[in-house]
Amino acid sequence: MNNLVFFDIDGTLAIRTDVPASAEEALKVLRANGDKVFICTGRNPAYVKKNFSAYADGFICSNGRMAFMGDEILYNHPLSREQIVFIQDKLDEIGGGYQFNGATHGFYGGPEEGFKVLADVQFDGYVIHEKNPDNMDSVYALDVWFSSVEMRHQMEDALKGICLLNPHGPHPSADVTVLGIDKGTALIHVAEKLGVPIENTYAFGDGVNDLCMIEAAGHGIAMGNAVDALKEKAEYITTPILEDGVKNGLKHYNLI
Repeated sequence: MNNLVFFDIDGTLAIRTDVPASAEEALKVLRANGDKVFICTGRNPAYVKKNFSAYADGFICSNGRMAFMGDEILYNHPLSREQIVFIQDKLDEIGGGYQFNGATHGFYGGPEEGFKVLADVQFDGYVIHEKNPDNMDSVYALDVWFSSVEMRHQMEDALKGICLLNPHGPHPSADVTVLGIDKGTALIHVAEKLGVPIENTYAFGDGVNDLCMIEAAGHGIAMGNAVDALKEKAEYITTPILEDGVKNGLKHYNLI
């Protein structure tokens, strides 16, 4: 194994489940060269297995709380029941919606309107309308729904220092990193587990929740469509996702 290359999904490697042809071909060449590809995402394990298994050797899911390669679990840090209840209480006070994500199911609490919004971006049957923490073993991350930008700001204020929200553009939702474990801590652990020096790790991202990932990697790459905060921290800024961003970033580092 030569290098480990980590990719966020949404806005970096794909738009929803559509991977640009240039990125798909670039990953084939990269893996043929002996490098390993990891997808590093806020999405849940069931989602990435269903939609992206063909593109990667391993996965970091739920904003860094689980990592696996084939059938081997490399990293596993579910949320505690205390964390779940605390977050629920804060969001119930605001009136927002929340979906705690497990390996096989998501559990929703909040207004009915939010349930449909969050359930529609998963595959059918993943989200259960159930907020009882007693049924929430092995929960790794969460998404939130908000009825307005003002509500999103209320959530950010209520969870400041505990959670980091990564808004999904104009969509009224965000994936949430519960601080303490993130994409960066998982990246470091995976590299150590696989015996790859950190200077041989590369990370591509576009969102707020990718900051920790590109700072942890030996080489952090921001997509041309990335948020300004990520571009400021990146070692290199490639072109946007639909302008061969993945391919051009890999070529810049002579990985393909």
